[in-house]
Amino acid sequence: MKIVVIGGGSAVFGPAVLHDAIVDHRLAGAELALVDADGDLARLMADFGRALCRATGVDARVVSTTDRRRALPGADFVIFSAAIQAVRRWQTDAEILRRRGMADQVRECGGLGGLAYSLRTITLAIDVARDMERLCPNAVFLDCANPMPRVVTAIRRFSGIAPMGFCNAAWGGPKGYARIAHWLGRGVDSIAATTAGLNHFAWALEVRDRQTGADLLPALKEKVRDGGKPEFEILRRWLDQTGGVGASGAHHMAEFLPPEPGMAYRDHALHGDEEWRRARRQLLRAVADGKADWRAVFDRRSWERPVDVAVALATGAETSFDMVNFPNDGCIRELPEGRIVEAPAISRNGRLIGRPTPSLPAGVAQWCSLVSDVHELVAEAAVRGDRALLEQAVEIDPAIPDKDAARPALAELLNAHLDLLPQFAR
Repeated sequence: MKIVVIGGGSAVFGPAVLHDAIVDHRLAGAELALVDADGDLARLMADFGRALCRATGVDARVVSTTDRRRALPGADFVIFSAAIQAVRRWQTDAEILRRRGMADQVRECGGLGGLAYSLRTITLAIDVARDMERLCPNAVFLDCANPMPRVVTAIRRFSGIAPMGFCNAAWGGPKGYARIAHWLGRGVDSIAATTAGLNHFAWALEVRDRQTGADLLPALKEKVRDGGKPEFEILRRWLDQTGGVGASGAHHMAEFLPPEPGMAYRDHALHGDEEWRRARRQLLRAVADGKADWRAVFDRRSWERPVDVAVALATGAETSFDMVNFPNDGCIRELPEGRIVEAPAISRNGRLIGRPTPSLPAGVAQWCSLVSDVHELVAEAAVRGDRALLEQAVEIDPAIPDKDAARPALAELLNAHLDLLPQFAR
C-alpha cells in the first residue's frame, strides 16, 4: 500500500498519520510519502517516521519531498491536509473583515472568512486532483483539510477522483462520543450514539445506553434545556428552533449560522501557537535522533482517522465507522442524493457504504439543506472562478446577515488573494 500525505509536515496531523499507519495498523511493506512545501518540515517528519518504524519493528518505507508529482505515481490513497500560507492569509482575511466592522465573519469554515479560506483550499485541492488524474487515477482522495465539505464537493463534482472526508468533531474527543457522554454525565464507553448531517454541523439522532439499549435522547434534550454548561444556552435555542441537539459543538456549528450573542469565533488559523509548534518540532527531532521516547509525541493526537478507512478499503475488511463524509447515497433521506453528508458508514469488500440514519427533525433538515446549498455554490465558484456564483452563495448564506456589506468585503478578499486564485483574475 502506498499512502501520500499532502501537508505531511503538519506538527499535529503528520505524526497522527504516522502513528495510525505504523503503530496502530503496523503496515509492513507500505510506503508513506510525506509532501510539504516546507522541505525541512517534511524531512523532519520522515526522520520521525523512520524512528517510529525502528522503535516498533515495522518495516515500512517513509520518504519526503516538496514535489507531489514525484510522490503521486503508484499511490493508492492520497491524504490531503494542507493550507497555503495559512497564518499569513488568515491574518489578511481577519484584517479586512475587522476593518470593515465585520469581526463576526472571521471564521474558519463558515461566513465570509470560511468562504475565503474555502477558495484557497479548493484551488490547491483541485490542482492535486488534476495531478492524480494523470499519475494515480485509481487512488482515493482522503480529505482532512477545511472547509472539508466544500473541498470534497469540489473533488467529487469537478474531477475524476473519488473523494471522502474525515473529521470527528462530533465525537468531541480523540475516541468515541465524549462530548455527548460528558453532557449526560456518563462515561464515553457507556453510550452508543448516532450523529449525522454535515461536517461541523452534525446532530444527535440516537443515543442509547450501551448495555441496556435504553433511549437516552430524551434525557440529553432535558439536560440541554435545563442548562448547567456554557454552550447549553445556544444549544437550547437551536433545540427549540429545530427539534434537534447539535452534536458537533456550538462553536463549530455556529460558524454556519447568523452571529450569536456572546459567541467567540475562532481567531487563529492553526492548531497551537508558534511556541507550541516550535516545541513540537524540537521533540520530533529528539525522537528522530534517538534522544526521546516516541510516546511523548502523542499526548495530543489528531481526531481524524483516514488511515483506518484506507486500511479497511485496501484489505476488504468489514469495519464500521461512526462518521465519514461522502456523497449521500440515501442514508440521509431528508438531504439530496449526491450531496456531501456526514454519516455512519461501513466498509465491506473494498467499498464504503453509508448506513441509513434515523430521520432528521424537520428543522434540522431545513438548516442542513441550506448550509449544503451554500457548500455547493462555493465549491463550484471556486473551481470555475465565477464571482457571480460567489455572490449567490453570499445571498443565501445564513451566516452572512448583512448582504450589502458582504459584497464589497468579498471583492476585497478576492483581490487580496488573486495570486493564489488565478481563476478569478479572468
